[in-house]
Amino acid sequence: MTTLRSENVPKSPDGGLQSERTSLSFVRTSLSILGLSAACLRWLPPFGAASLIGPLIAALLIIAVTIFERRSRPARLALFTTEKATPALAMGGVLAMSLIVLSASGLWILLK
Repeated sequence: MTTLRSENVPKSPDGGLQSERTSLSFVRTSLSILGLSAACLRWLPPFGAASLIGPLIAALLIIAVTIFERRSRPARLALFTTEKATPALAMGGVLAMSLIVLSASGLWILLK
């Protein structure tokens, strides 16, 4: 019977690209939500300034996620190369929360 030892396991040729793809997906999702928040400016004339509360909160959450993601990227890359990386659940949660806030504010405006 043979056993796998750590020296027999081939190293991944990825070299951290998976972490880069994850980072780019956070940026891409953030930009799309930020664009949707900017598109909500069309509600300003008929509904007034109260219609901008939800998009403004969503935009602030997105900006916070983007700044945090940019600052934590090198540390995540280092953890990924040592195979100690954990999922970025907090950033994903904040992105989801910004979508919920944006959706709720849109429903509130339409039902008002």
